[in-house]
Amino acid sequence: MKILKKATCLVLAGFLTIGVFPSYKTGAATVAELEAKRKTLAQQTANARKEIENLNSKQSSVEDEINAMDKVMNSLQAELDNAQSDLDELTEALTAAEKALEEASAKREKQFQLLGSRMRFLQQKGSSGYLEILLESESFSDLFLRMQYVNDIMMFDKDILDELQKIQDTIQTKKDEIAENQAAQAEVVAIQKEKVESMQSLISEKQAVMASYAKDVKKQEQLIAANAKADQQVLNLIAQQSGSATPYYTGNGSLGWPVPSRAASSSSLSSGFVHRINPVTGKSENHSGYDIPASYGSAIVAAEAGKVTYSGWMNGYGYTIIIDHGGGLSTLYGHNSSLVVSKGQMVTRGQTIAKCGSTGLSTGNHCHFSVLVNGKYVNPQSYLGVQNVGY
Repeated sequence: MKILKKATCLVLAGFLTIGVFPSYKTGAATVAELEAKRKTLAQQTANARKEIENLNSKQSSVEDEINAMDKVMNSLQAELDNAQSDLDELTEALTAAEKALEEASAKREKQFQLLGSRMRFLQQKGSSGYLEILLESESFSDLFLRMQYVNDIMMFDKDILDELQKIQDTIQTKKDEIAENQAAQAEVVAIQKEKVESMQSLISEKQAVMASYAKDVKKQEQLIAANAKADQQVLNLIAQQSGSATPYYTGNGSLGWPVPSRAASSSSLSSGFVHRINPVTGKSENHSGYDIPASYGSAIVAAEAGKVTYSGWMNGYGYTIIIDHGGGLSTLYGHNSSLVVSKGQMVTRGQTIAKCGSTGLSTGNHCHFSVLVNGKYVNPQSYLGVQNVGY
């Protein structure tokens, strides 16, 4: 047994040396020094929680900014979509105009070629061409009709050519107008796209800030978890300094009920000494005691006479009282709204030591009651004579 105890001390000494408690060595730290270390850890944890609150507030502010930017972004995107739709319509109209111009040009070219072939025919025939037409007439009236026919054909070709030229000119004017409008609309779309991209860039920057805050919150949560672990190690050292490894209070229901306003029964518990999902953090944990709901400000009393070894803010327990009953046995009372006794004070069984509240990691007014034997949490069931609950 002595060899095992010596080995345990050596392990603790090595653990302390590497950085958890660099200023202490096993056997050298007094209970007062260890309590001071716990106070430092508690202050660090409180600071970390304040920093988390600050970061959460900043996250909330940035999130509001992002939501506002999202609304502007939606508006800008709608404007861009409308501008793009108008540009698409103009592009389609321009394509149709180009096609119509191409068809009109083809018709004009065909008519021009037809007129040219007729003119070439007459040019090649010269006077004889007209004479052939005229000499073939059978009467004066026929001659007149033939002369009028030749003239009408020439005038008809010319009129068609002029009309086709007008159509071609009209389409060309319309095409130029559409092309001008399309170019102007393309500039509108380009400007709108630039606005959307600029806003998206701002949103991305804000999202990066949010991610940075989330990362910082995670660091603070890791610090809080590390402090809780370190605090438990200090509790273990305090228990080691307290004397006998066996408490003189045995698990026979000898401790008093800490919340007089509630009956001492399992039905008065909202959570037992069980493995559960923490209602605040949502993480899996081993619950370290009994949760006893009570109204705000209800009296919390000492389960047995002893010395107050801790009175103040502690990690997730909020305002906390710890009483050393001797023999390695201690009781812890957490989440109080206020504390009535001070560290170092001697208290009697049933004496009011705190008022019920919901400080620390808590979802409602209650007393978190823990029993520690040599610094380790044990099931309060046999010490209180109240059956554990499975939640």
